[in-house]
Amino acid sequence: MVLRFEKDRGEEDLDGAITQAELMCRNDLQMRNSSHPSHFLTGFPSTTSHSSTMAFVPQLLAGLPELEILTDKNDYKFQEHTKRWSDIDRKIPAAIVLPASEEQIQQTVQWALRSSVPFVTKSGGHSLWSTIGEEGIIIDLSKYSGIEVDASGQRATLRGSILSKDVAVALAEAGLFTALGNGNTVGAIPYFLGGGASITSSITGFGSDQILSARMINAKGEFIEITEETEPDLLYAIRGAGQFFGLTTQLVVRAHPLSELGNAQGTIWVGSFVFPLDRAREVAAVMKVLMDDSTHATAGLMMVMAPPPARKPTLVIAARCTGSPGDASVAYKPLYDLNPLVANGGPVPIQNTSDGREVLAAKGGFKRFGVVGLRRFDEDAFLGMVEVWKKLVAECPDAANTAFNFQWDSRPVRKPAFESAMSLHDIRYWQNNLIWHTDPANREKVDGFNDESIAIMRGPDSSEYADFQNGTRTGPIELRFRGEGKVDKLRMLKRKWDPEGLFTTQLLD
Repeated sequence: MVLRFEKDRGEEDLDGAITQAELMCRNDLQMRNSSHPSHFLTGFPSTTSHSSTMAFVPQLLAGLPELEILTDKNDYKFQEHTKRWSDIDRKIPAAIVLPASEEQIQQTVQWALRSSVPFVTKSGGHSLWSTIGEEGIIIDLSKYSGIEVDASGQRATLRGSILSKDVAVALAEAGLFTALGNGNTVGAIPYFLGGGASITSSITGFGSDQILSARMINAKGEFIEITEETEPDLLYAIRGAGQFFGLTTQLVVRAHPLSELGNAQGTIWVGSFVFPLDRAREVAAVMKVLMDDSTHATAGLMMVMAPPPARKPTLVIAARCTGSPGDASVAYKPLYDLNPLVANGGPVPIQNTSDGREVLAAKGGFKRFGVVGLRRFDEDAFLGMVEVWKKLVAECPDAANTAFNFQWDSRPVRKPAFESAMSLHDIRYWQNNLIWHTDPANREKVDGFNDESIAIMRGPDSSEYADFQNGTRTGPIELRFRGEGKVDKLRMLKRKWDPEGLFTTQLLD
């Protein structure tokens, strides 16, 4: 038992732009898939105090003497386990529980239910909602993690806090891949449950489309086996809204042969094109044609940024091309013809496409994603958004790491044969801003610039609006779960499986 109570535009400019592009290159909808995930906030009354929460801890230990519980806020290990990708709204819990098995996870949940102790669950630690104050505890799954690959069955069983990079590597070793974002340290299970924007969306669909079955602890503390045969409606719900229905300990996902990437090596071409920001208009005109051309499977981001160390305003095209590596030189010829300051790229094994991004993955700072679906690329709107970014970095110098990004995929997202909570298969354009600043006094102001940029890119027609479902927990829920009857069905299932809102009150409010 462990119980702890207690030069002009010279080389350095270009190097900075290249480095920042490499750090963010496969940025798609990535970390917000995690800013979003199976981090659950129970709906117990917030009147629970630190002292009353701690009074129940001996009861938990009596049944689980080997369970590790951290309670000393001055202890290094406690402090490390409270760190998150973002410091936005980060709180300090009364205790951190570190179960090492499914049984310990279930018994911890059952104890919390009996004791009316609120909790959140943490996997990769990227969620803006995986935090709780002294009235509750964190159930940290970092000691329970694993993957089993069934190569012949083209599927994998994921356990606990397994990270996306570990899933990608294990599958590649078996000649397979699946839908994944591009944050190596993002918890894989929450990624799939929350929708999961993918770097292979035109081939695989979203992460949630890969879910075959799950094992979940429900609001009564019981294990539920979720399959098409046993609980088809609950399977519908967890494919895109899984964080609102229970604590998922295991997930079985579909995998695909590497050959489906269009080459024998299992690679994706990844590159970057760097331009000074004052060339935004001519680059945007070329990109509009390129992004609308489905002849080649291109995808990526147009990033407005000020990369270190020189911090000069820059437009970086972080580009991908799926298929034969030789296709990229043809697909991106219009960009090469513009004579960018930098143009580089090459084939990368799919399991390594998110490597080299440690700076972006680092914990701390005020970080979040501003993500909305778009119907088209509007050049004038893009240029207006550039002006908003300029105002942001001028008025909030601590937000120099912020990048306003337009994301595209030249081919539509592959749609599965089944219906689910996921409703974004018709979206192939996104405004995907990375908000990153350091001064807490600028929190509201920075968000205001983000909102302004999104309003410009969205335009006035609200009938076209779409939100990534795990990118926010505010605003009309109908923008996250679109389609006739979808919200009504999810609300009905929420009332059936979690009527008291133990796993957030989303879909009950």
